[in-house]
Amino acid sequence: MNETRYPLLWSEDVDHGNHSSNGTEDTVSSGLEFSTRLANSTDVPFDEPITDVETWNSGDLQDFAPGEANTSVYPDGTHRENGLYIKDAYTSIVAVQPSTILHTENNSTRYIAPDGEVLTIADYRVALPDNDDSGSTRDQWSIARSSIDSVTLQADGRELDTDGDHRSTLEYSGLAGTQNLTVETNISVRLRHKTQTCWLYNSTADSCDGSWKNETEYLTDQVTVTDSYQAVATQINERGGKRVTFENAENHTGVVIHPGTTWAGLDISSDVCLRGNWRFYSAGIDGWRTMVSRNETTTTQRNSSVRPAQLHAVPMQQEPVLVSEATGDVEIPLVIEEAWGREQNGTSLPDTISIPVADRYVNATSIAVRSETLPAATFDEVTVRGIVRGQSQTISVTDNGAVSDTNLNLTVLEADSSGALVQAIVTENTTGDPVTTGRVEVGNQSAAVNASGIAVLELEERPSLVVDGQYVPRDWWRAEQLYSSASDRAKIPANYPEFQKLVEFVLVTLLWFLPAALAVYGFDYVTGGAALGLRDQQ
Repeated sequence: MNETRYPLLWSEDVDHGNHSSNGTEDTVSSGLEFSTRLANSTDVPFDEPITDVETWNSGDLQDFAPGEANTSVYPDGTHRENGLYIKDAYTSIVAVQPSTILHTENNSTRYIAPDGEVLTIADYRVALPDNDDSGSTRDQWSIARSSIDSVTLQADGRELDTDGDHRSTLEYSGLAGTQNLTVETNISVRLRHKTQTCWLYNSTADSCDGSWKNETEYLTDQVTVTDSYQAVATQINERGGKRVTFENAENHTGVVIHPGTTWAGLDISSDVCLRGNWRFYSAGIDGWRTMVSRNETTTTQRNSSVRPAQLHAVPMQQEPVLVSEATGDVEIPLVIEEAWGREQNGTSLPDTISIPVADRYVNATSIAVRSETLPAATFDEVTVRGIVRGQSQTISVTDNGAVSDTNLNLTVLEADSSGALVQAIVTENTTGDPVTTGRVEVGNQSAAVNASGIAVLELEERPSLVVDGQYVPRDWWRAEQLYSSASDRAKIPANYPEFQKLVEFVLVTLLWFLPAALAVYGFDYVTGGAALGLRDQQ
């Protein structure tokens, strides 16, 4: 594998604090040194499942050196079985790959690809009975044959692959759903037991005065050991997508995508993709730091020659994000309208893992996007990439019609000092048919349109001169009938009195003031205009 990637695989190792940018970049002499310093100061997340973990594990498997016939070499803490002559026998699953452990709020789940491989090691030792080289009957023990007869991979009692070595790579295919992968290893030994018997034995000289009678027998022993690995084989199911266009915007395209799996990315084009909530890190698997060598009399420990790594996924983003090569003044090619799914709390990682995790996030099972720059044909197919390395599938996006333009007509039915009554009528722009879904908003009031496309709203305060309203359709990515928004403005009618009331007002006014006017004029007439000057004096 690339040597610069190796230091990044061990997130559980102890970090040694932050290095300055000058110390990390300006003084390093190679990419390996840079990666080593970076890994020593923090843990590094990856945007997608990496191949380096599998490359490392496959190569590391070959570093396992089994013991001699009288020595068993095993990872510290491994469960071992003993037979009559076979001792410290075991088999261990080193890794299942490709695989990812997904960490959610309170759970950690192993996910594997439907097709993959299982890496295993196995060893044992043979305990020979002691030889007896004195007396009239003498015994000699030796190994005629010892072997790992078979290493078999099974799932639900079905045999998937078999091998017969201390180091095995077993393949499987076509798995789906929850699986209990079991590796069963059969070990056997055949011992040679030679017996020499002297009927004229001279005990003083410790010799046979006659001839030795030789007999040979063979004894066998067999031990079966197993190891298991529980995981979920992921598949991209119930996937799909739909595309909509807009009547008066040829370059405007909307797409809803249902990935059908927990996903790492959605490839829209060669340079535009959506990245999900998940980021990835690699860490060593527990139990592989120390290797034990044991024979009949001694047990020694050393650093393990096999140290497998495992890929993990954690929610680092609260919601999906757009990844694009667009820079500078180039218009963003895609806008995320909404991503929806189950809202969950983040997870807790061990203190040795320095990877930031979102406190709360939406595990997006569907996502709606809109573009005003990408051609509609760009969305004919979308590639879904899962959280397990190599898991991807291209899904077809079907047309779901066009978003129709609408008209909104507002009419003020009544208006007084205490408020106003407004009628809204929503119709399709091209056909004039009533629009029967969505809502109309006027001020702080909102009402759903009825089967005739009409909504009536009561405003609690009288508007000054005009009323502004907007038709708000259901989101196009959730609606069966697709409509665009529309707006309108209506004038408040002038508050003039009715004609009859105006005539009544004039008559009442005349009746009130006419007697007073006649009295004043009469007084002025009697005085000849001397008092008020309303008449010219002669």
